[in-house]
Amino acid sequence: MKTLSVHLDRLEKVLKSRGIPCKRHQSLEIAAAAFGYHNQNELTAAGKAGDLNPLLAEPIGEVALPSGETIIVVRDPLANSAYAINQAFVEQMVAEERAELFGPTPYGHLLNLSRLLDDRIQPLQASLDGIGASETIEIPLFIGQVSHKHGDNLYVMATQEALDAEVADYCRSSLFNDRTFSPGNPADAGDDLTKLSNKEIISRYFDAPHEEYLYTSTDTLRVPLPLLREVLGALSGAASRATQPKRQTQPAADAAVKPQPDTVHPGAAELIGQIDSVWDDHPDFPSEDWKYEVENGDTRWGYWDWVAAKLEEAQNEGDESEDTADLPPVQKWCTDDADDYAGGLLYTTNGCCEVAHAGPRLFSKLGLEWSVDENGFFYPLTERESRFIGEDGIELPNGFWPHMAYSCLYEGRKFACPSIEIGYGRDNESDRETVLRQLKAYADEIRPRIEAVGGHVILEEDEPDTSHTLLTLIPFDYIVQNAVEFDD
Repeated sequence: MKTLSVHLDRLEKVLKSRGIPCKRHQSLEIAAAAFGYHNQNELTAAGKAGDLNPLLAEPIGEVALPSGETIIVVRDPLANSAYAINQAFVEQMVAEERAELFGPTPYGHLLNLSRLLDDRIQPLQASLDGIGASETIEIPLFIGQVSHKHGDNLYVMATQEALDAEVADYCRSSLFNDRTFSPGNPADAGDDLTKLSNKEIISRYFDAPHEEYLYTSTDTLRVPLPLLREVLGALSGAASRATQPKRQTQPAADAAVKPQPDTVHPGAAELIGQIDSVWDDHPDFPSEDWKYEVENGDTRWGYWDWVAAKLEEAQNEGDESEDTADLPPVQKWCTDDADDYAGGLLYTTNGCCEVAHAGPRLFSKLGLEWSVDENGFFYPLTERESRFIGEDGIELPNGFWPHMAYSCLYEGRKFACPSIEIGYGRDNESDRETVLRQLKAYADEIRPRIEAVGGHVILEEDEPDTSHTLLTLIPFDYIVQNAVEFDD
């Protein structure tokens, strides 16, 4: 299975549902930015290396509900916690739509659901009956189902408070992260939503005029105590720890201070003291970057500990050497390797005309000019060269549509890099070999003219996934001598 294809299908499905259809090369650029890569080539390489593979969801068993529905109890290995998925969703959506093969959990992770299709899921009640009834206890189930335009979220918890907490977390994530949501009461805009209780958040969220609904019900599950410990991953000392008094993290009640999360890094508490709410993000280190590192195993810090560590790391990077002291800074995703560049193709701007790779040290070594952007950062194109790239494409007489935002280094020279990407094998697309023949024929047609001005024509097969891409490299020094504006 090609992991990147599933990620792109999920992205395109959501964008299409919101009236924003996009081509494969556009979704690749968006995904590259979302995953922290600065162009689609790096993203594709990461997909091939397995860096984008979500962990497998771990099926525990099936539970038949009185309503006639069946839920599959699943463990999220990252959260080490259980949740439930409707079996009908697995059979009708996960099995039929590639985009649904990866699914979000209530704990904020993305998991591969393929084991729910491949494995034979055992009925949980049948397993319970096989164990001595003398050790069986009854557990009330509090069930919540959130229906929204992307599907359903199903929560099954042992207490009403736990269910409220899970649903409230879902509501909070939308209140603070989904710009399409706005509270129903205009006066809500001035409220500090972080101070509302779980029940108040739930009421506020589902009373608002938007197409999301909450359905709740209760049930009872008879569970042998040994199996309960196994399923929920209970440790032998959990009960004793639960009865111990919680550590006090706030001063006396008379001191009106903000509650703060537990921190480890010595600089984290000072950072938290400077913000209005612990739900805020640091302007230079957003929580999405932190989540990405957590899910990839790159950090175990809490969010504000992670921010403090990042700030400390930046402070301790040291002074630049004298020969680079006057050079502009580079963006954090850029590479400025002046020693190991071997002359191959290196993207300098991405599909949004933003800086991709390289920096002033490499450009200085190659004798190339650059400029500085409005924020003082290195930009690989001069002001004049920047006129000849753009986010729009150009429709050719043969129907091809070159994307005009890319530029690159190749063999030590700077090139504009109009790129034609043609997908294959999907709805309304030709097959792989037909598309490849068309692009090869066009490459042969334009190659003499491009090479005559010092350029290159490069055909990348199956790159990115399910597409062929034709790269046309045109030297910037030729362009600036023969053109005045982008249309030229």
